[in-house]
Amino acid sequence: MKTHKRNHQPMFAAVLASCAVIASPTLATTLPLRTAGSVEAPALQLAEDGSGQVLLFPYYTVNSQIQTLISIVNSTAQGKATRLLFREAQNSRVVFELSIYLAPYDVWTASVFGFSDTNGAANLVTTDNSCTVPAVKTSTTLPALANRNRYMPFSNAGYSGASNDAGADDLSRTREGHFELIELGEVTNASFGTLTAITQQSNGVPPACSNLIGAWEPGGYWLSNPAADMTPPRGGLSGTAYIVDALAGVMQAVAADAIENFSGSILNEPPGQGRPTLAFANTGTSDPLIGASVFVDGAPLALEYPVGQAIDAVSAVLMADQIHNEFVTAASVGGASEWVVTFPTKHFYTDAPGATAIAPFPSVFAGGIGAGFETGAPAAIGIDAWNRQGLKLDCIPPYDYHGCIIGVPPPSPPLALNWASNVVSFNRELQQPEPSTILGSLLNIEFYLFDTFDGGTHGEGAFRVSFWEQNATQHLMRPDNRGRRMRGLPVQGFWVASYTNGQLTPGVLSNYSDAVQHQRHTSIQSPAQ
Repeated sequence: MKTHKRNHQPMFAAVLASCAVIASPTLATTLPLRTAGSVEAPALQLAEDGSGQVLLFPYYTVNSQIQTLISIVNSTAQGKATRLLFREAQNSRVVFELSIYLAPYDVWTASVFGFSDTNGAANLVTTDNSCTVPAVKTSTTLPALANRNRYMPFSNAGYSGASNDAGADDLSRTREGHFELIELGEVTNASFGTLTAITQQSNGVPPACSNLIGAWEPGGYWLSNPAADMTPPRGGLSGTAYIVDALAGVMQAVAADAIENFSGSILNEPPGQGRPTLAFANTGTSDPLIGASVFVDGAPLALEYPVGQAIDAVSAVLMADQIHNEFVTAASVGGASEWVVTFPTKHFYTDAPGATAIAPFPSVFAGGIGAGFETGAPAAIGIDAWNRQGLKLDCIPPYDYHGCIIGVPPPSPPLALNWASNVVSFNRELQQPEPSTILGSLLNIEFYLFDTFDGGTHGEGAFRVSFWEQNATQHLMRPDNRGRRMRGLPVQGFWVASYTNGQLTPGVLSNYSDAVQHQRHTSIQSPAQ
């Protein structure tokens, strides 16, 4: 058995040297092809060990000269076919798609980067030998960096022209967002030797990546039979995104949320169409209900949704009525804090221009930055904060559309998170659209936290965002087949903190950074409530 080591050194070299499939114009919500080998799958659930069939990465960015590195690991003895989809932060429209074929125990790495032009597209470069469709590393037609590495630009085709979604159609929308990896199935040698084609030889290079490209061309075996040399997915995938600010010398590692038991069917859809999506959960099976296993107040609970609401099963395992984490902005440590709050399934409920939003989200997407006024698809939130001694802090109104800011004249709209991926800044008086301090986001909302007893800004403590309030009907998900409705919103994200220490050694400036996943609280409303 040959193992494959991580290819981090070339990947980091591409980053430090500064340094698409073009996205589908529409979001597909139809069911996947039913294929041979379908089996009934158990309930969806978040993986405790971070390994599964679907990986949800809450954030990527190339703003402020930041780059996002990606590492995807196949920890099994089987070959894997996967589909990688990047979605922009405002409305989750697809901006990049790539099929990745992993040999047993393989690891695929890449870097997402931008050029100095802040309005230009994000791009992906990889020095990894694993097979991809289309080819990136071995392409002879993609643009090349100075070091001759080929890169693939992200696209605005998914939200421009006939696919315009009322938001801006410029390439800058591709520069931050979230992304997902879905296992299409396991690769075999049953008929066409596909597993052999993707498995690295002694030189570390797969022998026939071109076979997979040809398989999707006219006359190709996958175009006529997507189930050829494939068996249903079984998981074992994990991944990490590394947000790297090379100029500051800091990096934050963010592990993907993994979903187990996503599908018992082969999902080997043709590339370039933005499929499969998260709405394909357990479709193609004989079971009329899609199960979701969640924990409510520490106890397991089994929910069941009809096939037509498969996306609700995915949302259920991500639901929270509150998220909790910390913040540090103390000047004594040069502290800065930001939260990423991403709703990875939001677009299935809100991306329907002219229609009504689907619960638990209250409004459809109605435009974005650059389209005149910031609107997005607002979801109201409540906030609470405490200092490290447990004393309550206040975000003193009036508010504006960017958060809680002193001195902004009324009227004051309610606090809300507008986007699919949101960045929350703490105690930073930014002038919009000035990028946020750490992540360079232009989609940030700002909170200034004060002690009402002494009027001072507090630089460290705990923070909570609430998505549901007692006796409120907003942010209740559609009922499962027994009438039970989860409260809150489907959410993931993390707190990122940075510190600057100029006292360590005279003349030496030291930077530190870390990322910590949010804690969720989950609750449910029974039919009797």
